[in-house]
Amino acid sequence: MRRSFAKNIKAISPVIATIIIVAVAIVMSIAIAYWMMGLATTFTRYEKLEYTAAYAVAEENGWTVSLSLRNSGSATATVNNIMINGIPYTQIKITEENITVTVIPDVAGEPQSVNPGGSIDITIQIPAKEYQAGNFTSGVSVEIVVVTAAGNQYPKTIVLP
Repeated sequence: MRRSFAKNIKAISPVIATIIIVAVAIVMSIAIAYWMMGLATTFTRYEKLEYTAAYAVAEENGWTVSLSLRNSGSATATVNNIMINGIPYTQIKITEENITVTVIPDVAGEPQSVNPGGSIDITIQIPAKEYQAGNFTSGVSVEIVVVTAAGNQYPKTIVLP
């Protein structure tokens, strides 16, 4: 007597097959969701500079403005310009003399990078002269804007003592 193997083999039940298919679909959807979140955070990095200190000190021949900024964002911020009263500091000059506003470090010559969680200290020396950006005297408000390579602007108004 000959027996056929095909008649004795049993397949898995349809209920178990459905459970396996659903489990595989759930695992795949979770894996895709984690992949998409990782992809989204790569493209949604941002820079955010915050002033931790900003003040001016009267000197013998002008003022020294000190700025401390901290990057609380998730991307590196690159400071590449500073504007004083709407004019880039490299273009503020006294017409009759060759005296300019100086910034340390010179962000126009060498842009300064600020890593996430890092900070930068900027010193601006303003001689007591009349500029095309305005007459800097004691009691005058000066608007200083830090500009980054991403095009973001971070303004701060300081009153000269």
